[in-house]
Amino acid sequence: MFKRTLLACAISLCCAKMAVATDSDIAEVEFDRETLKSLGINPSVSGYFAKEARFMPGDTPVTLSVNGQDRGRVMARFDEQGKLCIDSAFMQQANILVPDDADEGCYDYLQRFPDAVVSLQPGQERVALVVPPDHLAYQTSAAVNAVTGGSAGLLNYSIMSSRSDYRGGSSDYTQAQLDGGVNIADWMLRTHQMLSRSDGRFNSENSQTYLQRTFTGLRTTGQFGEVNMNNPLLNGTGLYGVAFSPESALTEEGSAVQVSGIANTSQARVEIRQQGVLVASTLVPVGPFTINDISLRNTTSDLNVTVIETDGSQHSFAVPAALYRQRLGNPAGVFLSVGRVSDDYNKQPWVASLSRGWRLSPEIRGNAAAIIAKAYQGVGISVDTAPLPDVMLSMKVNQSIESEEARQGQNIAVSLSAATPLGVSVTASAAHYTEDYREFSDSLDSNYTNPRKREYSVGLRWQHPVIGAVSTSLYETRSFNTRDKSRYLNASWGRKFRSAYISASWQHQLGDERNGVKTEDQLYVNVSIPFGGHSVNAYVRQDGDKNRVGSSASGKLTDDTAYTLGIERETQDSDNSFSAGINSNLHYSQLMLNAAQSGDSSRNYSGSLQGGVVAHGGGVTFSPLPVNDTFAIASLDYPISGVRMETPQGPVWSDFSGQAVIPSLNAWRDSRVEVNTETLPKNMDIANGVKRVNQGRGSVGRLSFTAITQRRVLLSVLMADGKKLPKGIAITDSKGGYLTTTVDDGVVFLNDARPRQTLIAELEQGICSIMLALPEEAEVNVFYETAKGTCL
Repeated sequence: MFKRTLLACAISLCCAKMAVATDSDIAEVEFDRETLKSLGINPSVSGYFAKEARFMPGDTPVTLSVNGQDRGRVMARFDEQGKLCIDSAFMQQANILVPDDADEGCYDYLQRFPDAVVSLQPGQERVALVVPPDHLAYQTSAAVNAVTGGSAGLLNYSIMSSRSDYRGGSSDYTQAQLDGGVNIADWMLRTHQMLSRSDGRFNSENSQTYLQRTFTGLRTTGQFGEVNMNNPLLNGTGLYGVAFSPESALTEEGSAVQVSGIANTSQARVEIRQQGVLVASTLVPVGPFTINDISLRNTTSDLNVTVIETDGSQHSFAVPAALYRQRLGNPAGVFLSVGRVSDDYNKQPWVASLSRGWRLSPEIRGNAAAIIAKAYQGVGISVDTAPLPDVMLSMKVNQSIESEEARQGQNIAVSLSAATPLGVSVTASAAHYTEDYREFSDSLDSNYTNPRKREYSVGLRWQHPVIGAVSTSLYETRSFNTRDKSRYLNASWGRKFRSAYISASWQHQLGDERNGVKTEDQLYVNVSIPFGGHSVNAYVRQDGDKNRVGSSASGKLTDDTAYTLGIERETQDSDNSFSAGINSNLHYSQLMLNAAQSGDSSRNYSGSLQGGVVAHGGGVTFSPLPVNDTFAIASLDYPISGVRMETPQGPVWSDFSGQAVIPSLNAWRDSRVEVNTETLPKNMDIANGVKRVNQGRGSVGRLSFTAITQRRVLLSVLMADGKKLPKGIAITDSKGGYLTTTVDDGVVFLNDARPRQTLIAELEQGICSIMLALPEEAEVNVFYETAKGTCL
């Protein structure tokens, strides 16, 4: 390969001085035979490069760029004249639309599209294409260009178990979150189960089963079965019925919700509920935490967060809907749901919900909504506007009427988010409720009384190159009873000093004074210093009247296994705590184990296992990552395990059959999947190691990667008289096709050899032939094999 590259570079330098002309006008270059000999290049190969620099015939790995965008390394095919073969596979790799008249062979792309430009740069092993923008695949309509269909069954599992032993008792907790279903012809059947066992008591929460399909012509997704009322303005419930929502991927809507807090003990459990229903539960390490991508039941109900420490203590706080509504916005489109209430309320009537959003102008978006039931009617309107590029202002007005109680009320809310040129960003919201205002879910509880009169929230964030990042947020609720007030305040600061990072977080909550509930202040100060692939942290924590100091270390043991170690001391009681954890990606599942000891009487252990399983036409395949609505099965044409593939969600690995689950693809959008060629056997390469695929929501795709086995051989060759074959001799096959040049006296390196292959050495005084004597099966774990031969 080195000689071929050297030869191409030398020829490129010669040809670079030629004037641009047509093939018929280009004069052949005369090469000095003695100069070629001095470079170790046989003069007989110069005829191939007489007109221009060329790639060698056959399959060659090259760097591809299209319209200036790098497409990575691909395998390109060149004919006997060094011309690029633009076949369907190459066009798909380049993300170019495949013409209707393209067949399985090479396509004369330049003749069909004369405006296109193909630039071959053999000296750099590079191919550059320039095509009209409308020839690129991603320029077409997402729904029209997407691949649809396919069928498979799936199960995502997240199993967690923990045990805590502490002075005066112990606690056991086990949880299994199971999300399963089937995809058939773009229809999805899904069922969600949250099973838990706490100290011998079994519980099942958040059970939901539904059918789902996206109707592309309407840009709408429908769910049928146990669904959530999907009204963006008015608080809903779970239903037995149907729900239709705008397809976020086709309307470019949607966002994610985050919840942040502080845990005081290692392996604390965080439970997040909305309307009393558990929507997320996970273990977190000690210190500040952030939980991402929370699946909401609706965008109008607050989130109640409970941190359950391993010593049995708990503390809770609320995240108001106003905070995450500012990030989510009120989506455009039609939301419709009809059904009977499925949640566990005193009443379970039939209900219909409708919401519609409009883009009134590029800067203004409006929404109107209504909920109609037998004894309840609610309406709402909202306006979101961006009067300035960095300012977002929203206002919402809701009205409720309960006919049986002859009661009606209002809710008015405003919110603001703004960014200033000084690096300060501000979010603020305020809401007012009349005493008789009821959300629909409130009206279903006969004993409900409105606890809220006013809500306020404000958040500030300042990013400064010298001071660092400072953020603070305040949320306060006042009830109609003037003695009842709750306040939640959080502040944090962080700054990098060279390689070290220093941060501080403070949290304060004032609870219900009438019931004597009060949460003490919490403070966490941390210094993090990286050491290569490892990191050491030192911290100070204050939880009420308890002060703790500690240190932890974390890093990677291997590419797939990470560890954490920690030690902590409580200053008042002089208790020492120790913790250790390991997190390993097993390629087909993920395992986490933790253990900790606090003092002489408190111990806790936990473990979790999570991943996904897909049953498809090619068998059953395991994934270390959860499988989403839109996914694919990738396969190699050889049954090779352990080949890593990079996907939009993270890395996966092929199993014993050469198959892997691509667990998540962007619905109606371009997704990239790439084979890590370094994990292939050493005698193998991939023709096109990068796939770009556009699939519709709910589809099950099939991605096939064609593996190319290259049997590389380092051949020691002697002449008939026992002398070594001279350096710089051209080696051809039996048909005269150039293969390589002897790189040294008696040394021939072949990139693709075959057993019993006949090689021809072109000597100045004639030719001689070499018969390869190789085993039928190649060695897969070596870059090249060695053999001996005689040129007769």
